[in-house]
Formats: sequence, structure tokens, C-alpha cells
Amino acid sequence: MPRRRLSDAEHALRGTLPSPATVPAQSQIPKSKPKMPKFLSVEARKAWRQLLPQLMERDSMTALDASHLAIHCETFARWIQAQTQITAEGLTQTVTRLDSNGTAVSSTRPHIALKILQDCEKSLRASLRELGITPASRQKITPVKKKTEAEDGGGILEFIAKQAEKKQ
Repeated sequence: MPRRRLSDAEHALRGTLPSPATVPAQSQIPKSKPKMPKFLSVEARKAWRQLLPQLMERDSMTALDASHLAIHCETFARWIQAQTQITAEGLTQTVTRLDSNGTAVSSTRPHIALKILQDCEKSLRASLRELGITPASRQKITPVKKKTEAEDGGGILEFIAKQAEKKQ
């Protein structure tokens, strides 16, 4: 017969840690919106604008996540570029080389952009898991703590009061 699960109060008395099931389901890092880096390409900016609101709605993003999201968006833009090139030129390329006798020999090889496409896909799968976008990783994401008025600067009323003081 298994032992019963200890309450948080019992853990506090014994000086032990609660099991993962009783650990609070909220991160202690405050929620904040990451800023879009200026170096992103046009396609990466589109991906950023599409993905960020959905991640912010889940309360899983902080300003620290900007670089990871930027890498994901740039990789996605690179994947689109390689996919477009392969669609236009085909999966294979005909390459003509000279053999040891100086005779031209043609051979068909996989398109060079195919390797870039595959590398981007591996990287995108990993970043999708880390961002909690895949169905399997979605449930593992811990929401971040919402900012309180004190952390947020006191809210809109204090902001207006500070602006009025600056004018005087």
C-alpha cells in the first residue's frame, strides 16, 4: 500500500520538499513582453508578429525570451527561403563535371538547399518544443507571474501623477 501524500504544511514541519505534483503551477518570473530585435529579416518579423501574441496570451513569455524567439523566427524565415528555392528548382540538380580524361560527365544530385531545409526543420522542431508549441510540450509550460501594480509602477493613476509633476 503506497504512503499518502504529505500536505505542504507537513512538508514545512519536516523540512522536506513537496513532490512535483504539489509544487505551485506558476513561475516566479514576472510576465513581460519581449521586444522585437531590429536585425530580423522581413519574413522573420512576420513570424514574430504572428507567434508573439499567441505566446503572450498563454502567459508564458518574458523579456528574457526575446533572443530565443528571434532565433526561432530567423530559422523559420530561412526554412521558407529554402523551401521556395526547392519548389522553384526541384529536389535534384544536374551537375556537370570533368572526369580525369577531360570528358564532361553529368550526374543528378540532391539540391544543395535541401540540406539547409533539413537543418532548419531539426532546429525548428527543437525550438517549438522549448517554446511549448507542440501538443506534447504544451502542457509542460508553466505560466509566468503577472505583474502587480507595485512591480508595474503603480498603474495608470500614478503614471498620470508623475507626468503632472514633471510638467511643474
